[in-house]
Amino acid sequence: MDLETFRELLAPPGQRALKQAVSMQPTEAALLAGIASLRKYHSAALATAALETALLRLKARDKFTHADRMYFTREALEQSTSEVVARHRAARFAGFGHVADLCCGIGADALALAATGLTVDAVDTDALRVAMAEVNALALGLQDRVRGIVGDALAVSLDAKAAFADPNRRADGRRHLSPEDYTPSLSALRARFAPGFPLAVKIAPGVARSDLPPDAEAEFISLRGEMKECVLWFGALRGTSRHATLLPSGDTLAAEVPRDSAPLAPVGAVLYDPGAAVTRAGLVHDLAARIGAEPIDFEVQLLTSEKHTPTAFATAFAVEHAAPFHPKHLRDYLRAHRVGRVTLVKRGSSADADAVLRALKLVGSNHKTLLLTRSGGVHTAIVCERLV
Repeated sequence: MDLETFRELLAPPGQRALKQAVSMQPTEAALLAGIASLRKYHSAALATAALETALLRLKARDKFTHADRMYFTREALEQSTSEVVARHRAARFAGFGHVADLCCGIGADALALAATGLTVDAVDTDALRVAMAEVNALALGLQDRVRGIVGDALAVSLDAKAAFADPNRRADGRRHLSPEDYTPSLSALRARFAPGFPLAVKIAPGVARSDLPPDAEAEFISLRGEMKECVLWFGALRGTSRHATLLPSGDTLAAEVPRDSAPLAPVGAVLYDPGAAVTRAGLVHDLAARIGAEPIDFEVQLLTSEKHTPTAFATAFAVEHAAPFHPKHLRDYLRAHRVGRVTLVKRGSSADADAVLRALKLVGSNHKTLLLTRSGGVHTAIVCERLV
């Protein structure tokens, strides 16, 4: 969709086409047939835009409460921040009054910021995305707080007291992990503001620890157990060096200086598999101290204890059997306990999962979790059951 077609979609004939498209409940498989049907009444461009919008609204429901009122492009929807995550981030900007959303896309972060009462300059080089951000603000009754600006995030004039940036992490058909490979780069974004300016930058959660600026807080955020992003907080927005956040619960684990590893312990009665936000933030040993657990290996980030301490930051398992991995011995144990199905999890194991399952020749009615990992440097098989 181009800007001219988008404006046509907003006009009364376009809204009628959109209403027809929505009533068709489009799917990817039926998209071309739907477009052909709508072309009996509308231009090819408008029919395509209407069907595409109706389809993207259905896809966007997992991210946005008011998706049925909003406008998207495919790429912008894929790149956009989930409403739950955007609201979480926006809360930290409270008190700054006027903020900038740089590389705003279709406005997901601008809407969350505006919903807290802030005035937002939504900046993007793509005029279509800026137009969509403004229309999305109108749809949510936030039009008085969101001002769209078509321009370069590094050059446009701003009066904002703080800024959030979501630079493009894709180029040349691939995704980049290093913030210096983004468009614009992290260093360029920082250079456009005075030292100490309150700035937050969304980056890929797979960023190398060596690429994290020492003066930033790195907050790793997961949503419903899925790792979503890392946010770098600078200036007055910075809290602590490392931060793991779980949404939608809001549980947080943070440290200015992450703990070093404690001495190793053999696998005990309970095994903990820390979530991705904790491991990416380097806070596994801080979690261990919180729940009274110890590491089982220096290379694998699993923890153990003799007593179960419930935590939102790790999946806990009741250990039934732990021994050096030997397929025949493991098969004998599983058969003796009538285990016919296993959920196989690998942590630091190079074993081929399919080959292991074939070798076990499982027989029985019971189901267990089989964790292949390393304990004290030894390849180990752990038969366990997940604790709630």
